Parts: sequence; structure tokens; C-alpha cells
Amino acid sequence: MKKYAVLSIDVEDWHHCDYFSSIKTNKNYSMLDGLNNFLEIVESHGIPSTLFTLSDVAPLIKDELYNAINNNHEVSSHGVSHKRPLTISKSDFIEELKVSKDSLEDIIGSQVLGYRAPCFNINNELTEELTNTGYKYDSSAMAFSSHPLYGDIDLSFFNKKMDNVYQNEFLTEFELPTTKLLNQNIPISGGGYLRIFPWLLMKKLVSDFLKINQTYFLYIHPFELSNKALPKVDNVSFLTNFRFKHGQTETPKKLNNLIDLLKLNNFEFVTFKSLMEISKKT
Repeated sequence: MKKYAVLSIDVEDWHHCDYFSSIKTNKNYSMLDGLNNFLEIVESHGIPSTLFTLSDVAPLIKDELYNAINNNHEVSSHGVSHKRPLTISKSDFIEELKVSKDSLEDIIGSQVLGYRAPCFNINNELTEELTNTGYKYDSSAMAFSSHPLYGDIDLSFFNKKMDNVYQNEFLTEFELPTTKLLNQNIPISGGGYLRIFPWLLMKKLVSDFLKINQTYFLYIHPFELSNKALPKVDNVSFLTNFRFKHGQTETPKKLNNLIDLLKLNNFEFVTFKSLMEISKKT
């Protein structure tokens, strides 16, 4: 049985984090250099990846996106400005889907087929609108209902094609990986979990997952790989500052370690678009 890994990055800046949506931040301070660092890491391993990109950010990095396409990476949509879909009207959500897709396609000169909701904040009703606006796959499902910002996609309405890959007649859904720890579902899909968890713990959780699953999907953000120091943010809690800042300097090393772990377990690295086509044939 072949095994597949997809490494993805949610291309947004640090101030798009939902922690800061209700406060004033310095939007002139950018940490998008972390995208270049991500691409340097994956390309040093000869790995393609998927870039879920905010269309508001795309004009600032159009050269990077164009070069990524030419180096076998894939650009998909992360919305327009990081508004959580379940907090806006359906008509506004549909408009965001269209604007984001059209804007990204104008910049990169190729089709945008995939979507990931900001904060994984989506449900089955809204995923139907993805197909109505020309998207072919989504990667917003995660079995972690205790997170206050995440949505809930009922995957029983899809056919399981392989581990964490589901399809219906119109849409392929890629579920981010979780595993059990102390009887709780814990995400092991990257992002803050890779950054905050000690590597020995993350390595154990991911290793056990890889032994019994055919796929592994990772997501990460540019600020977690940036060379710049994280800014000081006032008017947020100690916990929020901890979640935002802890472990940033160690993330590049952890990402390389994770790639090595996937290689050791004989996972083939593909994009979500490629895996969508592979799964349709199974």
C-alpha cells in the first residue's frame, strides 16, 4: 500500500491570527518572509507542496507564488482576508470564494482548485458552496471539536477513499490528522501543535500515527518560520501571547525533522491536487 504526505502552508501574515481580530495591530510589520523559508526547506528535500493563500496577501508575494508554481508547488485559496466563514453571511462567503479564486488565478495564471477555511471554520452547508464556485477539494476538516474556533464537517456524507480522504460526487475532503492522547483527540497536523509541543512528544504521536495510516497532512504558517522576531502584542491575555510566541525559533528544525520522519516511513510527498486525482482512481 502506497503512503502519501502533503505539506501545506496557510499563507497569511501574523496579524491575521484570530487572536488579534478584535484589536489594533501593526499591519506594516510583516513576517511573510517565512513563506520563502518554508519553500527553501521543502525544495531542499525535493518536495512539492500546497500553498493555501489569502488573496489579500497575494499581491505582496506574487513573485514568490509564480516561482512556486514553476517549481511544482500548488496555489489554493485560504479566502480573502481571513474572515471565519461561519461568522459571515452565506452570500458574503460565496462572494469571498469567488473573489479569492479569481484574484489568485489572475496572479498565478493557472486554476485554483482547493480551499481551506480560515481557522477550519466551516460546515457541510458551506462546503456545498465550494463546488458551486468551481472548487474541487477542501482541507478544512479536523476532528477536534473542543477548539472554539473550528467548524464541524460531518464526513458521513462522503465516501472514504483512503485514510483521511473523503469524496462525494463533487468534492474531495482532506481531513487533518489527529490522534488519541489521554482519551482526548489531539491534532498532530502542524501549525501551533508542531511549534508548541516538544519534539519528542510530537515525534512519538506522529510515529504512532504513521504506522497505521496511509496519509499524513501538515499545515504551517509563515510567521512560524520567519526570521523576524514576533511582535509584542498588548491587550491580549498571557495565554494568547504564549500560544502565539512559544517555540517559533525551533519550528524550522522541527519541520525538517518531521520531513525526515515521513521519509523514514516511506511516505511519498504530493500536492493535494495530485492526491485528489490519485484517490479518484482507488
